[in-house]
Amino acid sequence: MFKNRFKASFLHLLLSAITISLTFLIIVLLWFPAPFLELTNFKDIATIVITVDLILGPLLTFVVFNPKKKSLKKDLAFIVSIQIFALFYGVYTLFLIHPLYITFHGNAFNIVIAKQANPKESKYDELKISKLSKPTLAYMETTKKTRDKLFASTINGGKDIEAHTEFYKPYEEHLETILKNSLDTVKLFDKKNLTPSSEKFLKLYNHTKDNYAYLPLIGTSSNAIIVLDKNTAEVITAINTDPWKFTKN
Repeated sequence: MFKNRFKASFLHLLLSAITISLTFLIIVLLWFPAPFLELTNFKDIATIVITVDLILGPLLTFVVFNPKKKSLKKDLAFIVSIQIFALFYGVYTLFLIHPLYITFHGNAFNIVIAKQANPKESKYDELKISKLSKPTLAYMETTKKTRDKLFASTINGGKDIEAHTEFYKPYEEHLETILKNSLDTVKLFDKKNLTPSSEKFLKLYNHTKDNYAYLPLIGTSSNAIIVLDKNTAEVITAINTDPWKFTKN
């Protein structure tokens, strides 16, 4: 009996692992590409799904599996339904919290999640993206009066200031303004300020580090430094360290 239960549980685990792996691979590649994965709540949601689908599901199969049991099919169907529900819940939640825009506003980039942004409000066709899209870079320009108004709305339960896509402009057209806010690289790469993440960056990019701009990136779970190519405006990577320690005086 134990052997049959173990085989059934292992098969269940294998099928669940394949399904989850393929699902999360697609999600990460589309919605959470590097370097934005670690700056969101992805891990929290993924942990819930993995716990239900890879641990609870096969464990319950091990408990209930008995070839002679008349209700076995119903029991297994119930277990699978729980797993499917957990997977769909996880995918839907990840859809809501995935970075839809990486918006520069003020002196920093901000991760704007799909739940808050409304692409249809944008004045530019290239920024009227699908909520299923991968993260898109944008530039946001507001006056002090507008910022004060949006801040008051946020305090009263409205969406974050940076999520107001009606103030978005094409990113590439404002690269010069963005680059002026680059952080102090002397401080950033000073030996006493190096972190594991910045050390890793130097190992890979030390010979070209002067070709990049380094700007604050405000995430939904943590902050970092986003690294941009000065010429192409392409996102190279991110350095996981507190960006505010390296602002220019």
